[in-house]
Amino acid sequence: MKGYFVKLVITGFLFGIISVCDAQVVAEDDVSFEVLKWHFNHYPNSESQGWYQMSEVTLRASFAFEGENYNVVYTSSGTRLSEELDMTKSLPLSVVYYLDDKYGKYKVQEFKRITNFNDEQIYYIMDVKSKDKGEERLSFDEHLIPVDFALVSSID
Repeated sequence: MKGYFVKLVITGFLFGIISVCDAQVVAEDDVSFEVLKWHFNHYPNSESQGWYQMSEVTLRASFAFEGENYNVVYTSSGTRLSEELDMTKSLPLSVVYYLDDKYGKYKVQEFKRITNFNDEQIYYIMDVKSKDKGEERLSFDEHLIPVDFALVSSID
C-alpha cells in the first residue's frame, strides 16, 4: 500500500509539471495525423479549445467532450499519457459529505479527475478554500478516499 501512495504522489507531481510548464499554442492544422487520429478515436465529436506543444515529444489538447472539459497529454505518436477531467461542477456526494464534515463552510475552486495511462492510475485533486483553513489542495484516491500525505510520509 505504501508504494501505491508514493506512486500517486510522484504521478501527481509529474502531471502537475506537464500541465503548468510553458506551452506553445499550436493550430489544429499543424497537429500530426497520428495524434488527431487517436484523439478523435478516443473522443469522437469533441470540440477543440486549443492545442499546446508541451515539449518536443508531447502535446496537450484542451477540449469539450460530452459536455465536460478535458485536457489530454499525447506523445507525438498519438499515445495518451494523461487525461484531466474538470469535475468542479459535479462533485460526488461522498466528497461533498467529506467537505461538509471537515470544513463546514467552503468553496471548491477546482476538482479534477486525473488518469495516468502509463499505469492506469486514477486519482483526484481538489483546490478548496475555507474561512478557517484558507486555501488547500486535497488529494483523493481512485475510490474518492482522501489521501493525507502527512500521514503517508510519517509511515516511512
